[in-house]
Amino acid sequence: MQGNFKVAIAGGGVAGLTAAVALHRLGIEVAVYEKHYGSQQHTTGFTLWSYSADRLAEFGLGPDRLDEVGCAVETTEVRNQSGRVILPMPVGEVSRKLGADSYEIRRPDLLQALEGELPTGTVRRGEAVRTADVAGEKAWIELDDGDRVEADLVIGADGIHSALREVVVGPTELRDSGYRGCSALAPRPEEIMPAQTHIDIWGKGGKAGAGDVGRGDCRWYLTWKKKEDEERQTRAQLLEAYRDWDPLMPELIEATPESEIVHHAMFDIEPIATWRKKRIILVGDAAHATTPFAAMGANMAIEDIAVLVNELQGRDSTEEALVAYESSRKQRAEDIVQKGRRMSRLTQLHSPFAAWVRDQLFVHMAEKDAERITREMASGD
Repeated sequence: MQGNFKVAIAGGGVAGLTAAVALHRLGIEVAVYEKHYGSQQHTTGFTLWSYSADRLAEFGLGPDRLDEVGCAVETTEVRNQSGRVILPMPVGEVSRKLGADSYEIRRPDLLQALEGELPTGTVRRGEAVRTADVAGEKAWIELDDGDRVEADLVIGADGIHSALREVVVGPTELRDSGYRGCSALAPRPEEIMPAQTHIDIWGKGGKAGAGDVGRGDCRWYLTWKKKEDEERQTRAQLLEAYRDWDPLMPELIEATPESEIVHHAMFDIEPIATWRKKRIILVGDAAHATTPFAAMGANMAIEDIAVLVNELQGRDSTEEALVAYESSRKQRAEDIVQKGRRMSRLTQLHSPFAAWVRDQLFVHMAEKDAERITREMASGD
């Protein structure tokens, strides 16, 4: 990355903005092209594991900043459908041993914090990237209005419906997980939900959960089988469907205005042949879209950026760096996509007997095994 190296990034989500911040800190000229006119305001969140928090610290968003956009997790409680704790996970203790806390994050606040690290005008809103290609030693993107922008590197961070993935490998079919869901932020009910806690509820044919995101709020989420989707579109329908679950869930649903509940369809993609085309590279969901069941989506994107930037700094040529990045990340990311599929089955068993057997196995799990599982999650292994 010598001289006037320019990078064009398609997509202004976690992957795109993290890439922009990391490259800007190296003095690289960067522009982010985001199709939406406004910043993301969906009141949702996600778990930021220790290894990703450590990466964000390298890019200038250390613990003080993360405390502003979320809350450090001390304990994760896996519960069964009725609310019984079947597996306590010492997330705080394990994360600190790894070198950084894990967090529950308010997504729009993190995006705002990342954008705040960039010069004004870096993020070009309402400018969707339609396509891209390479010409000689340069790449270019074409916007929906027909304008073309030349760059030394194009990063496709444009999500699961990536236009740049089609440029790199052609049309890619999305795989339906068979589940739908919804999420929102709500006031944390202090009397039944401890501070600095994440609660994951494994039910029969679905799951639910909530995590303390700070400022007196928590994020909550639900998933269910696709065939039940029409029965769970309104808040009243959600309350009816979850009235017999852990009392935390109906209380959170009741406390959330209907307009604040964000519904999701859950898809992933099969491994694609390559993530790169000369000076065009894919990151995040554009490269390896996954379902939320492994709790790793945003974390994988942040790790992508850390590896990509490191390779760009340490290699003699851009294309050599992209080859090394893909070699380092591709199999690992694809393994996590498969893990998400396995977790979807484990956490949402349809058979009452199978769910009971699963719960008993976790209730009687040795403390050292619970710590091992926690370490695997917090370290991204």
